Amino acid sequence: MRSGRRKSTQNTGIHFIHAGDEWYLLAEEEVPEEERYDGYLQLENGVGMLRLLFNEFEEGYAKLESGEHQEEISLATAKLAYPYLERMAKKMEEKYEGLKVHTYCIRNDFFGERITVSGLITGQDLMKQLKDQPLGSRLLIPCNMLKMDEDIFLDDFTLKEVSDTLQVPIDIVKSSGQDLIDAILGVAGPNPTDIDENQMKDRRITTA
Repeated sequence: MRSGRRKSTQNTGIHFIHAGDEWYLLAEEEVPEEERYDGYLQLENGVGMLRLLFNEFEEGYAKLESGEHQEEISLATAKLAYPYLERMAKKMEEKYEGLKVHTYCIRNDFFGERITVSGLITGQDLMKQLKDQPLGSRLLIPCNMLKMDEDIFLDDFTLKEVSDTLQVPIDIVKSSGQDLIDAILGVAGPNPTDIDENQMKDRRITTA
């Protein structure tokens, strides 16, 4: 694949051939730098999603001032995004004294362990795997775990049912790295109906 990509870059000026983010996860390699994605032409196919998310986070993170934020919270995601979200959560802990973020990798038992994207995590998998875990004052989940414009998971459990079972308020994280920062600091709205559909359309399945 790398040789084919080099040839297409020489001939056309763009990389043309891209691997989905999951291939880098399976190979235990870092996703490529931003310039390799040619402006994220295949974002809707899950190509470059993690790089875009991490770069957005880094841009927002650079503007933050160190301080104190006394709160313990939790963040749930799937296997694909987990290493990057855990890294971002740790950076937020380093920036803010008193902040503790538990980052949980949710295994997809409903559709099968080979499914690694957060957009296919169900309410029952969240409840089963987080029931006995420390969750703090809030649980953050990405908006793509819910059906479009609804507060319902793919297995028809409602957001309220999951929240009541886990006995913790659930905040919905939108798409971008800045959205993640805002959600961790508690300045983002928890209502999934507030999500901008245009902002979301290319990230529903593969985002964190």
